[in-house]
Amino acid sequence: MKKILLIVILFLTFNIAAQRSRGGGRQQSQNPELNQTKEVKKLTAKDIAGIFYYDVDKVIKKVKLKDDDKQYTVTKALRNYNFKIKEILFLNATKFSDLDLLMNSISKGKDNENSRNIREKVRKVIRPIKDSVHKNEKELNEILKGILSEKQDKKWLKYQKNIIESLQPKRPQNNNSERPNRGGGRRQ
Repeated sequence: MKKILLIVILFLTFNIAAQRSRGGGRQQSQNPELNQTKEVKKLTAKDIAGIFYYDVDKVIKKVKLKDDDKQYTVTKALRNYNFKIKEILFLNATKFSDLDLLMNSISKGKDNENSRNIREKVRKVIRPIKDSVHKNEKELNEILKGILSEKQDKKWLKYQKNIIESLQPKRPQNNNSERPNRGGGRRQ
């Protein structure tokens, strides 16, 4: 029995040593951001307008709803919201496809004046759509506020905020450490 245990320990020791010498194990997976290339999210008019659908099961899980009656009411409210958003998307589908083409032309073109004009047109078209989506979100939040406890409502609002923020385009960040030092010392 002692010999078998000794053989197993030696085998595991050699196996671990071999993995470390090849660079395997946890050392590679400690920082997954370095191993993956950064994926740039494509900007769409639908995302800018705030159009998305709630996953009912995920919301119930995040808010930690246990009561069947509350689950049913929340499910009904979320499905109603999703239906209204689908209507908005359907009624504005051609606008969204046209705006997506316009926005893609901005990224290809280098004319700043033309880019500003296109952005202004996009804002004018998206503003009423965004307002109607926002109105539906407020209605949903009022309905859920009447159903959920205070703690659950806070979780809901936090979850909603995170989803909305994830849709918005990220602005490139300027690293101050990469800027050249201008001024080169004290002035006399």
